[in-house]
Amino acid sequence: MKAHRILLVVLCLALVLTALGAQAQDDNMNPATFGLAEGKPYDGITLKFLICCNTAQQFALLDKMTAEEFTPMTGITVEWGDVPFGTYQETLYLEASNPNTEYDIAAWVDAWGTNVKDFLYPLNDFVAQYEIDMSDYSPAYVGASTMGTAGTDNEIIYGLPFRGHPQILYYRTDVLEQLGMEPPATWQDLTRLGEAMAAAGMEIEPSAMYYGLNVDQNLFNWYSHLWGAGTDLFDENWEPIFNNEIGYEATVQYLSYLRDGYTAEQSTTLNEGDAWQEVIDGRAATYVGWWWRYSSMLGSAVPEVANNAGIAPAPGWEGGLTASYGYLWPVGVFAQSENVEASLQFLRWLTHPITELRSVSNETGDPAYDNNVAVRFSVLRDPNYNERFNNLGNVAADILADARTIPLIPEYTEMIPVLSEAINEMAVDPNADIQAVLDRAAEDVRDIMDSAGYYD
Repeated sequence: MKAHRILLVVLCLALVLTALGAQAQDDNMNPATFGLAEGKPYDGITLKFLICCNTAQQFALLDKMTAEEFTPMTGITVEWGDVPFGTYQETLYLEASNPNTEYDIAAWVDAWGTNVKDFLYPLNDFVAQYEIDMSDYSPAYVGASTMGTAGTDNEIIYGLPFRGHPQILYYRTDVLEQLGMEPPATWQDLTRLGEAMAAAGMEIEPSAMYYGLNVDQNLFNWYSHLWGAGTDLFDENWEPIFNNEIGYEATVQYLSYLRDGYTAEQSTTLNEGDAWQEVIDGRAATYVGWWWRYSSMLGSAVPEVANNAGIAPAPGWEGGLTASYGYLWPVGVFAQSENVEASLQFLRWLTHPITELRSVSNETGDPAYDNNVAVRFSVLRDPNYNERFNNLGNVAADILADARTIPLIPEYTEMIPVLSEAINEMAVDPNADIQAVLDRAAEDVRDIMDSAGYYD
């Protein structure tokens, strides 16, 4: 009898769980769940989404969910693009300014936004209609979504945060345990780790840095040094100040890992992907970069790395601040689209907290959709998310609370090669006069700003 009762309880529990699962599925297919229009008023409309990189787990999964859930629920078909990243910026600019563009929706890198904002549909009324809580996003993400107008009398929301990346510290737990050290909390701690590893005769590099020329990748950690030390690229009058005394000291620290032998000599030619390979192949003990690489540290790294994978906030400045770059892809609607209302329906579903939480849950079980990228604090703090990703969400949320964004001005894209080449020049030449190179770069940046009329 007792066994029968246990069996009955198990069967009842299974029925309850099945019912709950069915209810959840029904809710996910219900327009009211997302505040969407009832009755399929946009049935038959096809939207085109300008996006790159369809093998990225986040995009691949959301594309699948769009076809299997959003389209049956609304009747709106969405064609996700797959423009190669190398040509994406040019394609974005061309399509945004094309009055006859075939695209309705687009996502963009934060630095490119100011060059397309005049062609985007303002989302202020949309945000108000759906009572979207912008405080659920990092201030850096809000800044990129509003192109720097957040909190002003003329605040315009051009996009909503969609794909975002905080910078985290990846480290080998076994290396630090052997040395009896904690993960570097400051850049100066990273230097101390290098000293300790050298004294212990360890053969792997203390850190994998990337000073090579590859768009703006060698600037990401430099910004963290500048901001942490207490300076910036510009002052309140848009005068370059990264060459001031604090900027000089921050740059000296940034280059010291190479000059002191705590990163590989070839780091002068490496981009962030190349440097990451140094970590997952077991040749470097630490790396500071975007969080989306975490899954490869667990999945494709050599065993001694995968079995000792540690993460922590990116380092700050000793006695100063901890502030790193919060990189963002906002998503928005082209103002010239003939399907603005249908596009807003898709935008609501795509950026809804339920959709985002499900996108990091991977209900499919297929590793090809194993995505950890989320942008909302409420999702990053979700207990199930953190259990699944070893507290990654909480680490990311802590970083994003103080993260910053790049200058949200059209001239920024002109500045990038000037700054990136200056960093590479100082890295390649161990005898380079750091102050002189910074001064020259500051002059070149000022010329760009002067030509744009900032000092009239």
